Amino acid sequence: MHTIIVNIERRFIEVKLEGLCSMAEFQTFVLELRNEIARFPRGDRPPATLYDFTGATIQTQEVVLAMKALAEHPSMTHRRVAMYTEGVLARQQAKRICENRDNMFVFSSRRDALEWLEQ
Repeated sequence: MHTIIVNIERRFIEVKLEGLCSMAEFQTFVLELRNEIARFPRGDRPPATLYDFTGATIQTQEVVLAMKALAEHPSMTHRRVAMYTEGVLARQQAKRICENRDNMFVFSSRRDALEWLEQ
């Protein structure tokens, strides 16, 4: 399950993931995320993305690979992305998703993730 919240003033899109995500749910999420990105008002910089994995369980390898492919897609690589979770295993999965991006990082708290995004 996912929730997408658009914060125009702070120029970021927040995604909250909860539970175990199936591939069908992930595909729905990707469509919704792309729609929100396309509708986001133009500004001095592209909107960043903040992912909250605190309520997510460990995902299947298929979903992790799909998330990694999304993160590495050329249409996404110019965007700053911060992910946060308190869970050690979830953090390891998140680090795997962003391992090939120099503008995508994993944090242990929302505060630290937001601080980095707003630099």
